[in-house]
Amino acid sequence: MRRAPRGRPDIGDNGCVRGKRWDIITLGPARRRRRMARQLRDLDRWYAGQRTRHAAPGARAEALRGSLVGILTTVAVLAATWVVLHEQGYSVGSDGVTRRMGAGPLAGVRDAGAYAFVAHQAGDPGSPVAYDPCRPIHVVVNDELAPPGADEILHSALTEASRATGLRFVRDGRTDELPASDRPLRDPARYGGGWSPVLVAWTTAAQDPRLAGDVAGLGGSAAVAERLTGRRRYVTGTVSLDSPALSGLLRRGPDGSRRARAVVLHELGHVLGLGHVADRGELMHAESLTRTSFGPGDRAGLARLGRGRCTG
Repeated sequence: MRRAPRGRPDIGDNGCVRGKRWDIITLGPARRRRRMARQLRDLDRWYAGQRTRHAAPGARAEALRGSLVGILTTVAVLAATWVVLHEQGYSVGSDGVTRRMGAGPLAGVRDAGAYAFVAHQAGDPGSPVAYDPCRPIHVVVNDELAPPGADEILHSALTEASRATGLRFVRDGRTDELPASDRPLRDPARYGGGWSPVLVAWTTAAQDPRLAGDVAGLGGSAAVAERLTGRRRYVTGTVSLDSPALSGLLRRGPDGSRRARAVVLHELGHVLGLGHVADRGELMHAESLTRTSFGPGDRAGLARLGRGRCTG
């Protein structure tokens, strides 16, 4: 290698040396380190932003699912609580939890005497089909052919049935409806929305052929099944009374009036869910001639019918 002339240093070597010295003097390594650190921080922020942007929809969906599950769980718990309280005869309102009607008969009744039920819940022979004890039973009356004193007899019979069951009857007035075996459960044109009220009709065998012969009255109710539980409950019924036959009883004085009232009570027993029994000491005997009011077995059965489960 040719030696460079004195006084003229090698340009390449001199440039390299001067560059290193200048870089050191101007703190170049530190500047580069700071610059590299800034770039790495920027790169980290960019990478984190990319991850957040791609992960955000999934995270939001997960949070939404969690909130939805929480809301549905709360609603399910509240609904189950309401159903249990409602079935036990309580209502929940702004004034808290209160006991509603349907607590059974007004006085304690011993389970003594013969009684039978018209129908039982499917698979549960110990649970009779009954009216909702937490709702009043609405009643309409066709009294076009009613004899004198008929309204007093009906009022007295409804009062005794209410005391025996704890159920409440509400008189909705008069109607022109005639009894029929295929009576509709709902009749919006005549009664508006809801179930048809219980019909009490003073009629004749000509209007209701089921009263032919020595039949003084007929009574029964129609049941529907609840959607959620499948339990059946009565929603409406009919009492068909042979007006000429009962008029003849009423003309016999106080004893005839009591016997006419017993006929009405007997048919109301059927409407509420009682069937016939073999014991002649009970009013629900098919041909009872001795009793003019509910017997001990009748009252025990009616008490059970009044303590049914409240429905939604």
